Amino acid sequence: MSLITMTGELSRVLSKRDVFVLALGAMIGWGWIVQTGYFIDQSGVTGAISAFVLGGFMVTVVSLIYGELASAMPFVGGEHVYSMRALG
Repeated sequence: MSLITMTGELSRVLSKRDVFVLALGAMIGWGWIVQTGYFIDQSGVTGAISAFVLGGFMVTVVSLIYGELASAMPFVGGEHVYSMRALG
């Protein structure tokens, strides 16, 4: 499928699921998968589970904040727009 149609406009090729999975991967990253054995080795199973739960809570709070910022300021630019609005 061509990204550019005959009219010269970009066509949407990513589904909502694709965008969600990309965003989730960008937020979470791969470090937790690679380092899980090290976490369990250093802090034990209970400590590792507690750290994952706490980290998940913190990521959830940050993602909710970004959701509120994006709905309050629906402009292209992301953090740049938020910083310019806050700091001038």
